Amino acid sequence: GEDGLVCIWDIRTAVCQRKLKLPSAVNSVTLHPDQTVLFVGQENTSCSYWDLRQNKEVVIHKNMTKEGSIQSVSVNNIASQLCAIDNKGLLRLWDIKDMSQPKCVTSEQCHLTRGLKCTFSPDCETIATTSSDTTARLWNITEDGIVLDKTFSTPDQKWVWDAVFSTDSQFLFTASSDGTVRLWDSQVAGTPKQEYAAHQKAVVSIAFWDREAANFYSKENSTESES
Repeated sequence: GEDGLVCIWDIRTAVCQRKLKLPSAVNSVTLHPDQTVLFVGQENTSCSYWDLRQNKEVVIHKNMTKEGSIQSVSVNNIASQLCAIDNKGLLRLWDIKDMSQPKCVTSEQCHLTRGLKCTFSPDCETIATTSSDTTARLWNITEDGIVLDKTFSTPDQKWVWDAVFSTDSQFLFTASSDGTVRLWDSQVAGTPKQEYAAHQKAVVSIAFWDREAANFYSKENSTESES
């Protein structure tokens, strides 16, 4: 929150279990796949992580840009890379396979105006970024960094606040200030496959739940428990 606190809540009792106090406002958090580390993007452009086992903050990068703020952080599904985008449209990508020594892979000017969201595709091959420039962009991850693949926009689209991939990485959902959620084919540049325009005001956050994938993993976990 703006008070610089990161809180962990027990959703069953609505009780805050742990708190971490940081030096500036917190704009974004994301959990490491092994659930022992919480990555944090701060208003003072610092990117850090909270080691939940040792209960301490470790700074990955301090003051990413002058007079900027980190807007979004994301870690990929195999916990090998972390990315963060700031309000200047700058995206930084780290190799975090060795958490004791995160390595900056690249720093890329993904947008010329405010960056709003960055997120990895489930297959860990692509990063989606969104911006106040009314676009969402897909970036292919290479050994040396990232390369622009596609830009998604429409004449009516305004600020794009959020983006989320489908489980198979085939599709991308975006949320915009024009009150519309759009569905894009991540493999094909062009117009959206579907538009969901039921809101009168801005849509600033979305989440996607894949029922078939959830049922599959539920059955798989149940089988493992029985065995």
